[in-house]
Amino acid sequence: MGNDTVLSTAAPRPQHTRHTVTGDLDVAAVHRLRSGFAATIDGSDLARPGVQLDLGGVTFMDAAGLGAVMWCRQHALSAGFACVVDDASPAALRLMRLTGTHDLLRGFAAAPLAGGAPV
Repeated sequence: MGNDTVLSTAAPRPQHTRHTVTGDLDVAAVHRLRSGFAATIDGSDLARPGVQLDLGGVTFMDAAGLGAVMWCRQHALSAGFACVVDDASPAALRLMRLTGTHDLLRGFAAAPLAGGAPV
């Protein structure tokens, strides 16, 4: 991740983990996002927890960043976990809409994302 990119993990509710990404989500950030996400999923002893990705603070996202988000979703699903993007910045939302991936990454109950519209 670039110097201005931050990944943090928290458990806001039992059986849910929230990964927050701020800054640039680009080719330089992919390894860190994947490894942090995989460590949470692979080390979890919870029964099918939900994993939320918060991209509300992402200032730039390229195809590599979107690929990492899709990888996180697939990794979680393969392990039997739910995984959604529950917030997205305009930059992240624009790329998800352009590529048609926003339907796959919908937030819980299609909650509105940054920018005022549900994904």
